Amino acid sequence: MKISNLAAIALCTVSFLTPASSPYAYANEDERAAIENTTAQDEALKQSFERGEFSKIVETLQPLKNKTPKQYNMLISALMNIDLDEAEEAAEDFIHVHGNNFKAYHMHASVMGAQASSSIFSALGYAKKAKKSLEKAVEIAPDNIAVYQALMQFHLMAPSIAGGDMDEAVKLTQKIAELDATEGQFALARVYLEDGKETEAKAVFEKLIEDEATQIRGRVELGSFYLGDKQYASSYDILTPLADVEIAEVEKKESEAWEAYQETKSNLLYGKYRLGQVAVESGKYTTVGINALEGYLEDYATTNIDRKSLPSTKWAQLRLAELYLNANRIDEAQRMVNLLDGEHDERFSKILKKINKAIKKRAAV
Repeated sequence: MKISNLAAIALCTVSFLTPASSPYAYANEDERAAIENTTAQDEALKQSFERGEFSKIVETLQPLKNKTPKQYNMLISALMNIDLDEAEEAAEDFIHVHGNNFKAYHMHASVMGAQASSSIFSALGYAKKAKKSLEKAVEIAPDNIAVYQALMQFHLMAPSIAGGDMDEAVKLTQKIAELDATEGQFALARVYLEDGKETEAKAVFEKLIEDEATQIRGRVELGSFYLGDKQYASSYDILTPLADVEIAEVEKKESEAWEAYQETKSNLLYGKYRLGQVAVESGKYTTVGINALEGYLEDYATTNIDRKSLPSTKWAQLRLAELYLNANRIDEAQRMVNLLDGEHDERFSKILKKINKAIKKRAAV
């Protein structure tokens, strides 16, 4: 359990663009027009976020008074890619304005986790603040699975000195299972993995992968663990079957079928991205990785699902450029790099600089 992993404690479950049901119900004409304008703006900002235009989002939302929870989530998510201190300030404001909304504490915990991961001297203090916010979110929304998942993740990732507790994580899996049996199985598998019980975790995942309803997500979660643990061959073996999976498209509407399709499609796309990442990090499986990322970019551009939880096209293009270099396809690597204009965070910029240097060196030979 490393405090450097705390940035992930809540980000994986925060949804900053969750649509409200029946948004126009009981609204008069003026209210309806205002709602329509806000919805159009939120959609435009969502597209900006997917393009990595974080400054544009901040410039639009930061001056707004009476920001909605959705707008606060979007603003803070953008700021976390630009300036964590400003994100922390906005998160504190979110709690002050919407203190009865669990999402305010959920997002605040995400920022505290990110701060803990980036700060050597203040890490423990930020970790404790993250825990406090997650516990408050549970108090406000005791029937919401996402807050229990985030608190469980905290206990798995944080060292005991910062409040992490494996026994508490186990108890939370039981609570999650009470709310949803399938989510309880995924939670238990994650606890096993973090507790070093890989055999037990694999047994749970095998059952999940055998089930048609959970097989894609099961492969993605187990493959992602192996990738993070640098078990590249195991990650490749688990993720590779996803390269040939196709899902029948469902009409976009408010229904259980649509929600199930959207989750499955999102997991499938993420699995393809992960397969490309395995190829990048291992230095092997280059052809498979290229095909996976090319497929990811094609599907990302055409899918009708919400893409908020997926890696951006820029990250996929960056990883694809790395694989093109590994395959000595220099012109194609340069073509990918040419698409990567705009602002980038420090990690992205470092990788891009390395790729540009390698392309120039290869071209000079």
